[in-house]
Amino acid sequence: MIAISSWAAPFPGSPLVSEKPGEFYSTRGFKINSAQTAWIQQAPPKYIPSLVTIYKSPTPFNGQQPALTVRVDDLRHPLNLKTYVKKWMKDYNRFGFEVLTAKPIKINENQAFLLDIVSRETQKQLRQVVFLKEKTAVILTCRDGRESFAKTVLDCNEIMKTFEWVNGSG
Repeated sequence: MIAISSWAAPFPGSPLVSEKPGEFYSTRGFKINSAQTAWIQQAPPKYIPSLVTIYKSPTPFNGQQPALTVRVDDLRHPLNLKTYVKKWMKDYNRFGFEVLTAKPIKINENQAFLLDIVSRETQKQLRQVVFLKEKTAVILTCRDGRESFAKTVLDCNEIMKTFEWVNGSG
């Protein structure tokens, strides 16, 4: 008899990959973590392959679970950050969203683009921060109900500030 052992790769962000719970290392060249928040990292649904990880608030508000999703978009050609964002920003109005803020920002020496958006129909509010390096766009989306968003966005901002390209600056 011979015993054969096989090991599966751990879920990114597990203690086997990171010493810090809630830390996510992407094979796409970036990392992010839950910062000093109590937010819980979890695997995204398999039916949305562009989502690579999700952070959720431990406490729902009015039956809604505040969340921050991390999505990766592969581009066919390298694009400038502003051009990339403007390409799909015009669609928000068509989908019932009002853009409250749209401006370039800098997070840890990385150029980014910040969008604050509110849904006219559902009273959900979103903050998106978009990072772009070569042909990889990373979109961080914080969402919650409009009435509790001011509190939720504080935790989201803390998580968003941990974003970092790990193979050089973006």
